[in-house]
Amino acid sequence: MSVAGSSVSAPLALQTSPSPTAVLGTVGLLALFLSVTAHLAARNVLGDVAVVKALGVGIGPAIISTVTTLLSLPSVLGVGLALAVDAGAIYLLYRQPRRTTALITAIHAIVTVILGAVVGGAVILYLSAPA
Repeated sequence: MSVAGSSVSAPLALQTSPSPTAVLGTVGLLALFLSVTAHLAARNVLGDVAVVKALGVGIGPAIISTVTTLLSLPSVLGVGLALAVDAGAIYLLYRQPRRTTALITAIHAIVTVILGAVVGGAVILYLSAPA
């Protein structure tokens, strides 16, 4: 059997499972990003708020996002669950009425999408720039 024939019949691994360090790094960076956007949203609605509270808001959706991706669950389920956990964390940490909590959650989602698109676009532009 030739070398080319054996390589064609061998299974090809397209993706390996991520290391625990990569998963923790992803959750940590995403939680930090979501905490910054949560602080911006809460500050927009409530005025001056403690930064520490936003750190508690960011970790839940970050974990849900990573688990949804790792388990290949439908993204609609992950987004819905992340928004519910986000609203719950905002409700518990900021001690606001449900209507204010919904407003902060909506602004948090909008700010996250906008800032994520801007930062992601900037990174893509930087990486694709000619040397």
